[in-house]
Amino acid sequence: MTDLTNEIEMPEQGFLEFEHIVQVNEPANPTSADISRAHLWEGLVLRARSPQRFIEGIDCFSHPQNGAGFVREISAGDAHFYEDVTLEHESRVLTKTQRDKPQIHAESEASIEEPEEGYLFVRFRYRRELPDEHRAVDVGEHLKAAYVRLDTDAIKLIRVMAENNSFTALVN
Repeated sequence: MTDLTNEIEMPEQGFLEFEHIVQVNEPANPTSADISRAHLWEGLVLRARSPQRFIEGIDCFSHPQNGAGFVREISAGDAHFYEDVTLEHESRVLTKTQRDKPQIHAESEASIEEPEEGYLFVRFRYRRELPDEHRAVDVGEHLKAAYVRLDTDAIKLIRVMAENNSFTALVN
């Protein structure tokens, strides 16, 4: 599994824009079992509906699906986020914080890419406000490293679930 990082220039002060790609299947590597696009999609949807299964220390309540998406409420310590999640079947998952709530503006996208049959990648894109405080610490660089680690770990877990056929029913 490979991670390719591509930094995008920040168009607005106080915003972080960042993307990276994680390779899921490596058909040329005989020691790596490939997973299907359907299993990858199932894992990405599971991560969107139940992110607490992928990230320790958060709680999430996902409201019932409404058309092509749903609303989720995430709590991490004292922070609470309300996000709209849009699902484009076997293609991409989009999240965006609701603007009518007192919270930072954040957007993310996980898109499945298949440049050649069997070669699956996930492109992760992030755009979010950065806090004004703590200017002595480069919060953006810490966030980028955290995003890469969390996304790479999520793909590893999705691969394990797919290989063991251990996806479970979504609860909540």
